Amino acid sequence: MRIARIRALTFLCALALVAALATLWAIKNDSQQAGGASCEPGAVEIKTSPIPDPEQIEIVVLNGTDRTGLAEQAANQLKDRGFQVIEVGDTDETFDGSALVKYGPDEYAAGLHTHAYFYQGRDGFDLEWDKPITVILGDAFKEVRSTSDARQSFAQSGGITAPDGTCPVE
Repeated sequence: MRIARIRALTFLCALALVAALATLWAIKNDSQQAGGASCEPGAVEIKTSPIPDPEQIEIVVLNGTDRTGLAEQAANQLKDRGFQVIEVGDTDETFDGSALVKYGPDEYAAGLHTHAYFYQGRDGFDLEWDKPITVILGDAFKEVRSTSDARQSFAQSGGITAPDGTCPVE
């Protein structure tokens, strides 16, 4: 009986050693590690996940057209979809398309999410942008997409890719 116990304990120790080595190998070779370890020097870190819910996103909506009340209309639609609209107004900056969504590295994931709510909107990511997400409405603006349309658009965009000069972190 004694030799059987020694043999069983030896076997269990060998299994534990193999499990520990396999765990260490998996951690060392994990390709999903976050952090700036693989960032190029000078690259700006951007948080690519999780994608925030609209309730967590603060937006400034500006009317870049001569159409009266356009910013208020869009702001109300964004509020209906759960966004926090912190400012509504007019701007001298014009935009020919539907909407220009400006955001910086601090709001990268939120900016992409917001961008999905505008038909034919233009992504205005700027490494130097340090203001809240700002939407400048253009002459082609009709309405803010529904939540389901925005989700579908976001899903079809092919996922999040980091722009030049940035390094994605989670």
